[in-house]
Amino acid sequence: MYSGSRSFYHRTRKILFYVRDAKLTFKHMNWMGAHQRAYTTLSAALLFQYHKLEKGLCMPGEKRFFGYDPAIATLDLMAEWRKHGLSEQDPVFRGAIETLRAYRQRLNETPPKQGKILRERLDGLLEQYTEQEKTLSTPLPARLITTDVVWPIFQQLVEARRSVREYQSTPVDLALIRRAAELAQLSPSACNRQPCRIHVYSDKQKIEALLALQNGNRGFGHTAPLLILVTADAYSFFDASERNQPYVDGGLYAMNLLYALQAQGLSSCCLNWCVEPAQDELAHQLGKVPEQERIVMYLLVGYAASGALVPRSPRRALESTVIIH
Repeated sequence: MYSGSRSFYHRTRKILFYVRDAKLTFKHMNWMGAHQRAYTTLSAALLFQYHKLEKGLCMPGEKRFFGYDPAIATLDLMAEWRKHGLSEQDPVFRGAIETLRAYRQRLNETPPKQGKILRERLDGLLEQYTEQEKTLSTPLPARLITTDVVWPIFQQLVEARRSVREYQSTPVDLALIRRAAELAQLSPSACNRQPCRIHVYSDKQKIEALLALQNGNRGFGHTAPLLILVTADAYSFFDASERNQPYVDGGLYAMNLLYALQAQGLSSCCLNWCVEPAQDELAHQLGKVPEQERIVMYLLVGYAASGALVPRSPRRALESTVIIH
């Protein structure tokens, strides 16, 4: 009787976790909300719209007119961007210009039957930005690699990447973290909205306070000179239908980050963030992480100690993970 009552209590209490998730989802994933004019949401909306044009420019088959609605939406968002005084040198804004430049050239090849307003608005904008930025021009030829050269190196990198649980006290140059983050930013994300952030901590007291909220680092977490929180900004997503996407994008980002760290001689250990709401809220406070950023994982980073050991971690049989249909 007691065991059944206890189980019922804990199951019922955890329903409140879902209630909290729903409240945060509806609060943050809402492009019509009060935060709509924040940089994150405006840049995400702009990327969302002009990435549709980029994809259209890459489609195979006979060329045809496309993209009226996203082109107009991009122009409107760029006007809003300038209205709010955001930097016109921002790569998101400059990328919009180059995408519209390529789209305007396509209109010469596939003119719409009724496109006077669209052409006038495009021409009016592009007259203000006549100099092309080749580093942001789009689309690009698909890059081919020499597989017999790249594959052995990549295989070595992937096989070397292990979760290390003993670190040297040697500080980590933050330039290496920035360099790794540049490559992590190349990870795919929904409509190229790039919602991921990293919060980097090197202060020992701060690291220990944050690690105290995570239950998988006892006995070794204190040895790492650096702690990173990988997050995804929920303001980048338009509604609750995308409620799982922060974790999908965050996982893709984190994997690129791990490989980029490993390639520079740094070791790491992923720590899950499976905690109750109170711990999550406290981590946001202690780490000064904005409420709308979902914490995807903790990541310990440092140089592996001499003689550090790692689990072999046997993998499942390939036949159990690859299902050919």
